[in-house]
Amino acid sequence: MRAHVTAALLAGICMLSPASAQTVEKPDVKISLDWAFQGPQSVFLYGAALDEFKKRGIDATIDRGSGSGDTITRVASGAYQFGWADIATMVKFNAQNPGKELVAVYVTGGNSPLAVVTVKGRGIDTPKDLAGKTLTATAGSAALALFNIFAKDAGFDPKSVTWKQVSGALREPMMVRGEADAAAGFTTSSVMSVVELGVKKDDVEVFKYNDYGLKQYGTALLVRPEFAKENPKTVAAVVAAVNASFMDAIRNPKASVEAIKARDSLANLDIECVRLVDGLRDLTLTDEFKTKGISSVDDARIAASIQEIKDAYELKADIPADKVFTDAYLPAQAERMPPALGSCE
Repeated sequence: MRAHVTAALLAGICMLSPASAQTVEKPDVKISLDWAFQGPQSVFLYGAALDEFKKRGIDATIDRGSGSGDTITRVASGAYQFGWADIATMVKFNAQNPGKELVAVYVTGGNSPLAVVTVKGRGIDTPKDLAGKTLTATAGSAALALFNIFAKDAGFDPKSVTWKQVSGALREPMMVRGEADAAAGFTTSSVMSVVELGVKKDDVEVFKYNDYGLKQYGTALLVRPEFAKENPKTVAAVVAAVNASFMDAIRNPKASVEAIKARDSLANLDIECVRLVDGLRDLTLTDEFKTKGISSVDDARIAASIQEIKDAYELKADIPADKVFTDAYLPAQAERMPPALGSCE
């Protein structure tokens, strides 16, 4: 998907390098992540520790978030220049907040983390077995909103499911305790949260929405379009730094999660490394991204994903695909080709 940018802008972006990094319009930027400092979020901290931002002329402040919705609000308000959040949540926000829309400039989730998680031995061996069961989810989450489409694609009636809408802190514990049969959330948070509660990883059953027909992409770096228009070199530099940070983390996930310690001394790095590797393998290193480069977004697929979100939330607003994602600020394809995934050993 090609945004219409001038030849001069493209030339300026392509020529951006450490030597010319001081030419960025706004060197001091704030980035809000989507959640606490866990494995997936460590990529940004690791990149900062390796000076991926500074070498491109960017002094980045990186803060934790409290969910994609909160991160999107932070960026839309101007409190943060960049956010890392779920595209589906952004599309909903854009439709419901005309004049405050955001746009994705670097997609890190070639697949969506949306999934239903349960524990083996509960008689839920396929998604159809969720019929008649009780599930937990956070109120207003994309996992809850898009569940109906997932259920229909998987072949069962979503109306047969009973929901307990709870906080993120209660979602997995209630399920593990047997107060619900399964939980709808993100694989990147839910799976290892269940493991931390004493369930063996091999006993965690996961049904990923994308595996049953959904077209959703996952997390992405988001920005206000007017900020990008006024600060194109800054956006290109931050995107290049985030891209390099992902390459660093893919090569050495163990070192990446070690960067969490500076922000959370109590973090279990073994758990967080598994969380990171699982996320990189399942969400970032898709066949599409491995062959075409990270953030190589397919026009038809993103258009279909937008329609899914419109259907799920009953949105009437027109949401053009080029207002959801632009590739105008991406590094060259060769720079976005991922290396082999490292391990936690």
